[in-house]
Amino acid sequence: MLSLVLVSSAFAQKAVMEAPKGFDQPTAGSATGKLDSISYTSKTVGTVRKALVYTPPGYSKKKKYPVLYLLHGIGGDEKEWLKGGDRR
Repeated sequence: MLSLVLVSSAFAQKAVMEAPKGFDQPTAGSATGKLDSISYTSKTVGTVRKALVYTPPGYSKKKKYPVLYLLHGIGGDEKEWLKGGDRR
């Protein structure tokens, strides 16, 4: 009886990539959006929930925009991402 065994191993590449200095700092003269705090009634959990909504500079209700939902974990709140997601 002949047995065939295939062994495969993968190695992660060491990619050292750093963001440019100051990437996380506001740039003077650049347009900024708006952050609003809203409340809505959740049909799923049956209570009033809070959320933060960011609208980009020049936002128009007549235009469609891509959406990114940032969800917090258990014990967090709608401002968790503003705190860097860190509960310390």
